[in-house]
Amino acid sequence: MKQDYELLSFIQGSRRKVVLQSLEKGVKIPKHIAEECKISISNVSNSLAELLEKGLVVCNNPQSHVYKYYELTKKGKEILKEINKE
Repeated sequence: MKQDYELLSFIQGSRRKVVLQSLEKGVKIPKHIAEECKISISNVSNSLAELLEKGLVVCNNPQSHVYKYYELTKKGKEILKEINKE
């Protein structure tokens, strides 16, 4: 993967990185991510919205009003692999 330094800096050292790392373990709802990462659900939701916009995560059931399931996209997995190398 070609280095995308802007995207890497967008993720490094932030709550977005923690959310990505949580999703590396599988599909989750925001509540479970928040509990695992020990951050507020609102921070998780904001992070997921930003990561969704960048194409790093996908919501499997966007029409649902509760229990939205999120997972990494191929691009998200590649970026996370780059981050974990550093």
